[in-house]
Amino acid sequence: CWSFLWDIIISNDKHLSTVTETKGCQRIETRICDLPDDLLLGILDHVPTKDAVATSILSKRWRYVWTMLPTLEFKDDGSESVGWFIENSLQLHKAPKLDCLIVEVGPRCPVDLDVGKWVENAVNRGVLGLDFNLLWNAEPTSFPKGLYTCDTLVALTLSNQILVDVSYQARLPSLLKLDLNYVVYKDEDSLVRLLSISPVLECLMVSRHVNDNLKNFTVKVSSLKILFYHRTWHNNEVEGIEIDDVDFDEDEVEDDDDNLTESLVIDSPALTQLDLTDVCKGCEGYCLTENMPCIDVAYIYYAHNPDEKFLRSLSSVVHLHLLFIKSMVACCNAIKFPRLIELYFFPDNLVDWLDPLMFLLQNSPKLETLTIRNDSRDLPLSWNQPSSIPGCLLSHLEILRWKDYRGRQYEKQLLDYILANSKCLKTVEISLLPTCNLEETRQELESMPRISTSSQLLISTQMEWRSQSKRKQMKRKVSWDSRNQKAEREIQLTARVDFTGVHRSRN
Repeated sequence: CWSFLWDIIISNDKHLSTVTETKGCQRIETRICDLPDDLLLGILDHVPTKDAVATSILSKRWRYVWTMLPTLEFKDDGSESVGWFIENSLQLHKAPKLDCLIVEVGPRCPVDLDVGKWVENAVNRGVLGLDFNLLWNAEPTSFPKGLYTCDTLVALTLSNQILVDVSYQARLPSLLKLDLNYVVYKDEDSLVRLLSISPVLECLMVSRHVNDNLKNFTVKVSSLKILFYHRTWHNNEVEGIEIDDVDFDEDEVEDDDDNLTESLVIDSPALTQLDLTDVCKGCEGYCLTENMPCIDVAYIYYAHNPDEKFLRSLSSVVHLHLLFIKSMVACCNAIKFPRLIELYFFPDNLVDWLDPLMFLLQNSPKLETLTIRNDSRDLPLSWNQPSSIPGCLLSHLEILRWKDYRGRQYEKQLLDYILANSKCLKTVEISLLPTCNLEETRQELESMPRISTSSQLLISTQMEWRSQSKRKQMKRKVSWDSRNQKAEREIQLTARVDFTGVHRSRN
């Protein structure tokens, strides 16, 4: 913004090059000060809040400009005075309406700060977006009741040392996006109330740790479209967990008697996207509504003890990323996937997965893309050629990807079967493990007959595939970030027009 403004000033001043440097700077300063408040606010809105506040010392013209900023963002840089700075900045801020308040405090921040007062300040000015991340050493802090009765709030993010306490009558009629990251809940009713008081909620993102006080996590939101649920047995979670980065063994996770009664219940029939990562062994089970006709994308990683009802609830999915474990074997034959066009199949290393995969192919008549990520451990598997060719191979499958291919006998048999029967195949991508005989395996792959003579065979090593996979993971992260930005766009729209109109136009 500053560069753009500088270019405008320079291009409009024909005599600037003829004056001394000092006079030129003075004229530029004068030109900037003559700009209207709206443009100055637009400039300050693109710099960190602490820098925007610092402009108040430039001149009388700048002294109060920052106080009308629609968004304030305070992120702790390790200073012990960050609390004092936030407190005074909010007191001096004069804008009648605050669009967004973002606060992050670190472990060096004093634990006696009244963060609830900051929340009240924002709520009283019709805040649209709140994002609080308390990384300090204090006990989890509950926020004032006014937060849960704010009728203007569109996006809410609560992270770390925050106690979710909704034990009273509340209402969040405008809330579209809710992030709950490693917070603590007063009780299960507080979570249920928080979701039930959000009648238009569309995006829920949850990251949990073992000490959040909940045994049963229930998501019952009729308007919900996007759900990201990540559960871990660790207290300190590593962000950005990806299926390609974790070597998972279901039996390596120790049993915990305290976790045996845990459960996840999802009753959201409007759901279109589900990302489920639960790495706490001992979960009693998952219960998803059977009526999920709108679901398009599902990432199912580390789901323990899923029953047939769980998988059947995903039968309408279009894109499925599935970590396949032993408890899924018995029920995969009975479930149809009539809309499935992309399957990322990652079998656990203790699963005899060849027959279940063929069942999935038989039950997915429109499948166009199949990705197999084979575990590197040498578990002997037996290949039984199916009695009938899956319909998707005959008429739809166009892309086959196989990661961690080693050329074992059962791998050759399965790959040879798919290549020999996939009439519409266009691309075959095979990633070889470095431990196999690369040249010999390449020759074997190239000599395999393909019924689709126009198909292209692409062979790479594991490192080359990992580079490609990382790019895909980044695209997935960008996709999630884009969905996060949806509420931010809603905030900007809501600042201009009535919320009801925004919601109606979005639908």
